[in-house]
Amino acid sequence: MQIRSILSLALPALLAACGDSQVGSDYPGEALLTVEGTIVNELDAAPTGPVDAVLVWNSVTSDTENENFPVRTTVTGSFPASFTLSIHAPPPESALNDLSEGGLVDTRVGIATLEAALSEDDAGEGSGLGVDEHHVIVYVESDMDEDGFWSNFFGGPLAPGFHVMDVFPREPGGEVEAELQPAFDACNAAATTEAEHNACYGYDAKLKVRPSAEGPSTTLTVRMAPSADLEYPDWH
Repeated sequence: MQIRSILSLALPALLAACGDSQVGSDYPGEALLTVEGTIVNELDAAPTGPVDAVLVWNSVTSDTENENFPVRTTVTGSFPASFTLSIHAPPPESALNDLSEGGLVDTRVGIATLEAALSEDDAGEGSGLGVDEHHVIVYVESDMDEDGFWSNFFGGPLAPGFHVMDVFPREPGGEVEAELQPAFDACNAAATTEAEHNACYGYDAKLKVRPSAEGPSTTLTVRMAPSADLEYPDWH
């Protein structure tokens, strides 16, 4: 059984409008995560309208079905040359990955890509204008099991809250493959219960996802380019 048989991801969007703050007169409260970002435009033609920075959460509904759950957040600065994205609330519950039905009793986790799009309806793999190909934003709802699926997936337990994560593609014969496949094999060989076996699939993923060394100070770069030239972080 592969990880994709446990997790089938959607791309629900957490929309952030460009330009000045979109909060209005109501104070949104203290930000739970604030990150700096830039957008690099490699498109042959200029976009047909204003470009938004969109945080796109990957959510499971079943092995084959997915849904989108857009939620507006805040972007300030001289977008798109540079911007500051602030998140003031956790993802909606429907955007969190819950593995309890697969025998894995652990925390719920949200994983999102940062994309450029004309609107929230245009965001999502293959339909947006661009994406940060090297980072994802992760939200952890509660304490993470040290030997559980998510701990294996992230290279160790993450504290509850938001995290900026680096992603490294897994390619046959590559360094990531050489690291993750032996880890999965060893975990699977030692597993004595279904839950332990399922937890091993944290190593059997398309990407290696690890905490960014600079944490929230990491600068995120969204590359706008033809869809065929972009590498969307596809971890499921």
